[in-house]
Amino acid sequence: MSRHRPRRPRRTWPQRLVIAFNCVLVVVCFASAASLSYVQRQVSDVPRVSIGGVLDERPVSGEPQNILVVGVDDGSGLAAGDPVLVGRGRTLNTDTIMVLRVDPGSGEAALLSFPRDLWVPIAGSSSKAKINSALPLGGPERLIQTIQQNFGIPIHHYVQVNFAGFKELVAAIDGVPIYFPWPARDRNTGLAVDEPGCVTLDPDQALAFARSRYFEIHDGDSWRFDVSSDWGRINRQQMFIRAAMKRAVARGIRNPFTLNQLIGIAQQAVTLDDALTTEQIVDLGTRFRDFDPDELVTYTVPGRDGKAGAADVVFIDEKAAQPIFDVFRGVDPELNIIPSVRVEVRNGSGRAGQGRKALTDLSSWGFVAVRSTDARDSRLPGTVILYAPGREAAAANVARFVGGNPTFREDPELPDDVHVALVTGGDFTGILSVPRPIEDFDPFLSTTTTTSALPSAAATDGGGGTGTTTTLLGDVPVAPEGVAC
Repeated sequence: MSRHRPRRPRRTWPQRLVIAFNCVLVVVCFASAASLSYVQRQVSDVPRVSIGGVLDERPVSGEPQNILVVGVDDGSGLAAGDPVLVGRGRTLNTDTIMVLRVDPGSGEAALLSFPRDLWVPIAGSSSKAKINSALPLGGPERLIQTIQQNFGIPIHHYVQVNFAGFKELVAAIDGVPIYFPWPARDRNTGLAVDEPGCVTLDPDQALAFARSRYFEIHDGDSWRFDVSSDWGRINRQQMFIRAAMKRAVARGIRNPFTLNQLIGIAQQAVTLDDALTTEQIVDLGTRFRDFDPDELVTYTVPGRDGKAGAADVVFIDEKAAQPIFDVFRGVDPELNIIPSVRVEVRNGSGRAGQGRKALTDLSSWGFVAVRSTDARDSRLPGTVILYAPGREAAAANVARFVGGNPTFREDPELPDDVHVALVTGGDFTGILSVPRPIEDFDPFLSTTTTTSALPSAAATDGGGGTGTTTTLLGDVPVAPEGVAC
């Protein structure tokens, strides 16, 4: 993803961090301490978790990479009387799920938030559930595989932080200042902002704000709830991330004592995957030493609220989501999307071995081969290309390798792990050795509503809309123009 804008003069900070709150750390506060040998030794003492073989291949130094950042509402490490524990146990639950994409080459970073009620097939099971159930069901591996399989987003590293770590990190930077245009509260989390204006949230109030799902503001006459629920919560979290990053810079992350304090906190509350080496952390942080928090680009998986049985869930908007996912797949939709297209081949001609051979040939061109099977009708006269909603571009790219004039048909009933199903018919002669130009399928693509452009590189709305507008859905505290907090 590239954005062309004049570069503003930046402060340099040899120990600059890239930090994401509610999950808190994103490229970890100690990342850029390359010149401090004692910091490097401390980094090696941060707790690790073995992810097995589910992480995608580690990118070469300097290449873009995705870091899955998970905030867990794990009560461990909190005092017995901590307000967070009121009405709940000390069990491990997923509170926030984000993917941070960092591109060391361009110096850009983007953050994708997943609604925790997103209704998806859970990897390793035959059923659907809320995405936040994947971690408690099968650990980080299950959550990583669920994201990989459903969204085609590679995950290279994993970071996890708990409530205690969140609060201690906020304390280390002396709180996070937020401008509230109105009094605000959440009686479920304990958030209480009595007066409008610039308020520096202490550790308890910062956590209460980041976790708030029942956010209320006083509009001058009475208290009213933010009816956007999780959508507003995500937008408030993303706003909080930038504010926390700026605060960390202002509070002297370049100072070895402060940096040392933050690393000591990370050793107690942050968990990293065991494939993320000290050298990688230092290299990544060094490359991002000039990163400006205002340039963190945020996205939210778009969807609509609904019901699955008695449960309140979020159903993904496939068409609006694909251009956003492409940002985190590293795919330029104007160039080559083939490596992200998951294909099934169904033999509809009745010729033995045809489906298996076609799938192998498509795989050799870079498509993700899911499976080959027999079509219900083994005597189809013509070849058909079925595609999931929002996958028109994927269907056109498959068609480039099919001779003749296959018929396109949208099929919302395709398996969840399949983007395109090639159903061979009597006219099918095999996969072409030289693909047709994509322009051959402009008439088909022009009749669809899929957008090939990247979404707006700005705050996203999320709530049942496109996920690509600059409107912040929900009640998000923002300072008036010209007011610094």
